[in-house]
Amino acid sequence: MELNPGELAEFRRQVAAVRSVRGEQWEASRRLVEPNRLLATLQALREAVTASSWSLAMKEAVAAALDRTHLSQAGHLSAESLRQLTGLPATKAVRALCVLLDFVARQPALDSIPVLSPVEVEGIVRKHDNPFDLLLASPTASVLDLGAGDLAFADELSAHYGPPLRRRGIPLVLHCLDRLDPASRLGGPLHPEASRLARLQQNPALEFRYVGDQDMFNLDELDRTHVLLPRYNIVTCWGPATPTFAYEPSRLAEAIIQADLRRTKGEFRTVRLEEEHALEVSHQGRFLLFPPWKFDIRGPLGLLQLMAGRGSLCILGAVDTQVFWEILAQLLEDPRARPVDRLFTPETLPETFGDLHRHLSHLPIGSMLDIGKISQLRTAIPLAGTAPHHNSCFRFRHVRVRRGAWFDGMPASSTARLFSHMTEEPAPWFVTLVPEILPALP
Repeated sequence: MELNPGELAEFRRQVAAVRSVRGEQWEASRRLVEPNRLLATLQALREAVTASSWSLAMKEAVAAALDRTHLSQAGHLSAESLRQLTGLPATKAVRALCVLLDFVARQPALDSIPVLSPVEVEGIVRKHDNPFDLLLASPTASVLDLGAGDLAFADELSAHYGPPLRRRGIPLVLHCLDRLDPASRLGGPLHPEASRLARLQQNPALEFRYVGDQDMFNLDELDRTHVLLPRYNIVTCWGPATPTFAYEPSRLAEAIIQADLRRTKGEFRTVRLEEEHALEVSHQGRFLLFPPWKFDIRGPLGLLQLMAGRGSLCILGAVDTQVFWEILAQLLEDPRARPVDRLFTPETLPETFGDLHRHLSHLPIGSMLDIGKISQLRTAIPLAGTAPHHNSCFRFRHVRVRRGAWFDGMPASSTARLFSHMTEEPAPWFVTLVPEILPALP
């Protein structure tokens, strides 16, 4: 069935007038054609066309044009049929259809949808061994992955949770940050493969963003440009970096940290590697090259502040032994867990953590322990400098640790998977934390 010239002319008139007549929705339509969301938008438009009150001829013409609209391998929108039908370039044509079909109005902003309260999150987490199942019990589903590396966790998460969420009409928002510069020669296997990145970008069940060369502690620009959500259901960090989070500067003097670094890692210096700087480390007779910030020390307190300020649930996976005890020290109310200028060693740990150390040392692989049942959790931790909750405090209502790198039915990072082959390394830890933002400081 063909469109008559009069109907086509009227359709083009409506399309052309969208920008001026419905300006607010036109501006809002930008988010629907972002690369990580475009495929889902095209699929939703096809369904909206079928359900519309347009004439049968118009439905057939628009549906046929959308069926011929696709993303090229380079990520460009190819839509010649749609351009001929609407008289607009590909992306503007898609945006105009979103407005005409009231599709924009039916897509609430993700950050405007109510999130679960800390009490509700805690209740859900206590009922599930798999904390990621929070995504299936929330009105939205969003994850921020810090230090995303090769995106193996993002791939597994999308495969596990994308389909059931899509069947419920809920997009899985997955934002991944990594400090590695994608153009750098350093980092090797921690760079994501092009095929994996493309698969995530083109997955219609995802609203996916990957930002490389990004310091997780400097997110002001991403907040200003609305790249990040104000808050996520879950914030994750797999294999928190050593030594970045293996020493806490608020309790250890810089001289002590640097001396222990040289004792355990070897001598190191900044060198030039062609057009970029690198950290050269002399370790057991070998010279190793790392990104120049590899030995920057931020400490676990900074990581906990960042995650608590961004997520309703915080998950730390594949945490090595040294980082684990430094994190745990920041979670306990007893200040004796944070001795000044005293390194944590196999000799000092039992004395510092007492009964909690004994319980954790005997925890079998796969088993879990509610830390609050053994030791009192801190009642208030400063949250200064963590958007969007400047000058507030927070606490963790619930902290659960589990021994092991990865678990059946749960997505994990490639770092976690590698622990299976690292037989000389102690089993790592998996930590689940439910934060609660407290009233702002006076």
